[in-house]
Amino acid sequence: MKHESGLLNAYREAYRLSCKRLFECDIDAVCRNTKAIFSQETNTWSLRYFDQECRIRRTEDSVVFESPEELDTTEKVLVLHYLVYARPAHLTGNPISFKEVPGGGAIYYGTFKKRSIDPLVKVFSADPEGFRAAAGSIGGRPDSFGDVSFVVPILPLVPITYVIWRGDEEVGPEGTILFDSSVDSFLPAEDIVVAASMGTYRMLKEHMKRKGP
Repeated sequence: MKHESGLLNAYREAYRLSCKRLFECDIDAVCRNTKAIFSQETNTWSLRYFDQECRIRRTEDSVVFESPEELDTTEKVLVLHYLVYARPAHLTGNPISFKEVPGGGAIYYGTFKKRSIDPLVKVFSADPEGFRAAAGSIGGRPDSFGDVSFVVPILPLVPITYVIWRGDEEVGPEGTILFDSSVDSFLPAEDIVVAASMGTYRMLKEHMKRKGP
């Protein structure tokens, strides 16, 4: 409980600091670097997060989330970090694994695999139709990797590809998650872990809803 409380407080502080940093950012630069849209009329940024629209309003001395209200603090920090830390770059179309992500991919791989890949393989390796339905429900589109794969647009310039091999009698099921090679231009390595795990979590949540109690 103490660890969970400390982690929650850390995310709350990260949220506060990220709001302050976004307020200090150049509005036009944020829009150029992230494909967010800023409305001068409402003083609000808008961008897609999965299949939802996020709106973040600029106040006199900070910023506040106006939608969607159901995002938890971790997800809000992820969106804010994308807006704050994104650098000028373009999608390359060149897929890389998490281990290839500069700035910590190899260091964080154990945590990444445990949170993002393992649950995906456990639930969907024997249920490709369930995988298809769950990925489609959060905006995913089919891709050509593995036995079944889907690209999910987590953020406007952060597409993430979830891949499963179903395996056979000799080789067990496996999975991987791929990123555009530009991903480190838009998120730090720690936030890439969060983004990928949120995709997995949302697909598992949709799968459970469809299966029912």
